[in-house]
Amino acid sequence: MSMTDTRAPEIGEDAVITPRFRTRLRRAVFWIVMAAFGLLVVAVVSSMAGAGSTGAPPLDPTSADPEGAKAVAEVLEAEGVTVTAVASADDALGALESAGDATLFVVDTPYLDPSRLAGLAGAAGSIVLVDPSFPVLQELAPDVRIAGSAGGDGVDAECSDPTSERAERATVDNTYRIDGDVEGCFPVDGDRFGVVSVPGATPLTIVGSPAVFANGSVTNYGNAALALGLLGASDELVWYVPGLADVEADAPPTIGELTPGWVVPSLLLVLLATVAAGVWRGRRFGPLVVEPLPVTVRAGETMEGRARLYQRTSARLRALDSLRIGAIERIASLLALSRHADAGDVSAAAAALTGRSPNEVRSILIDAVPRSDAELVGLSDALTILEAQIRTLTDPTGRRAR
Repeated sequence: MSMTDTRAPEIGEDAVITPRFRTRLRRAVFWIVMAAFGLLVVAVVSSMAGAGSTGAPPLDPTSADPEGAKAVAEVLEAEGVTVTAVASADDALGALESAGDATLFVVDTPYLDPSRLAGLAGAAGSIVLVDPSFPVLQELAPDVRIAGSAGGDGVDAECSDPTSERAERATVDNTYRIDGDVEGCFPVDGDRFGVVSVPGATPLTIVGSPAVFANGSVTNYGNAALALGLLGASDELVWYVPGLADVEADAPPTIGELTPGWVVPSLLLVLLATVAAGVWRGRRFGPLVVEPLPVTVRAGETMEGRARLYQRTSARLRALDSLRIGAIERIASLLALSRHADAGDVSAAAAALTGRSPNEVRSILIDAVPRSDAELVGLSDALTILEAQIRTLTDPTGRRAR
């Protein structure tokens, strides 16, 4: 079909302009593959991240992570101590009542309820408490106050407590100041202590550093001796790591409980109305139908209208580029160049055929920038002359179709 042929192409009755499902699927293959690859990467990263950790809480007696305490628990069991791991205050109370005069080892967590912990004190023979929070100290040991961190260095015992004396030196992180009959060991700056012993009906020992019991640091200094001495004082040990079960009774209301009863039905109604509106306004009754235009617009008029738009906006280079693109395509066809040849290759081949300077031909086809309408007309004429010359040289008889 030539440039000036304005007849509408004939379309059969069975022709469908709307893309079929297979066509859309073929176009979407790249994005489907990319999405699948992204999901695969996420799955691999998640599995690698999860492989290095069991997700157990700190000082869990069944965890072999550096923050877990499986090593201490296994050594205690090997020495004849029965270790009972619990995750709620109710289970801890049941274990203490069945075990009798047992040691209660408590790891302070955000789930620990100070009032319920105080209720366990009467059932335990002794309590070892690790890194307690301020509310827990106020409930169990009001004469002990948090005094800041010591940096996790090793500190000498320097006290008369037999268990601490056997350890000689241990890791001290959080420290405490004491009043009354409370005894402190592992002093820092003279008035702060890493381990505190509170006398009473149920003796309480407060250890400020979880590193004393953790797998990754229990072998440092005398941590192992201190941990085994504190937890192995009796044949029964209840290892209590508070969990979610401790907050179920006092859990805050859920969003459903806080939401008024009319909100959910209203949201469902809005959702259904949105879906109905989308179906109503977005429906299509079938494929698009091609209809002939009521008038035929000649190619010359279209070209003239576009040229006037270019002239009104002073888009001289854009207009010239449109002419150059058509000329380069026709010249490449005349020179029998590959369809992959770029403008530089076409320019070089045209210069070799016509004998013109390569810079001159390249300027006409590529480089020259019109600064005025006169220069635009001049370059347009130069394009026409160059194309005519190449047409003559490639077909001296003048029989080649234009």
